[in-house]
Amino acid sequence: MNYTYFAARSDAVAAAVLNWPAGPYEPPTQAGAAGLLSEAIDGVGFSQELGHYARLVLGPGSDMDLEDWEHRIAATNDERIVVLRLPPALVRAVADSDLDHLHGLVPVWAQYPYFADPDPAQRLHAFATALHRLCRAATENTGGVYCYGWA
Repeated sequence: MNYTYFAARSDAVAAAVLNWPAGPYEPPTQAGAAGLLSEAIDGVGFSQELGHYARLVLGPGSDMDLEDWEHRIAATNDERIVVLRLPPALVRAVADSDLDHLHGLVPVWAQYPYFADPDPAQRLHAFATALHRLCRAATENTGGVYCYGWA
């Protein structure tokens, strides 16, 4: 599955992306574009890879579980395309974190054994920066951060 992240004003806007021909990359209407709070960014796997990052961001004792089905807000009938919501606690934690702190987590995150890329640190550094931007846009506009996954 491929994963793209974006910020939107509401779950309804994020769910509507499911039916857009180009997903969150190109809103088909002005109203759709107005509902988005950010550009779409390519990202990491939701439950495993982002889940590992969430535990690093939230710190020891966090029990954040990002199982896809728990965070799904929309899906096609064949489930080849899904829209998932990042938990508000994670969005707030990333938005409130210093970017240097988030970048400091990347070396540990890059050691996660399930990354397909043998050296994911550069990609993860860029994703951490972009995710921080999305989380800030969402919290500043009372929105949310979402993942558009497709197979």
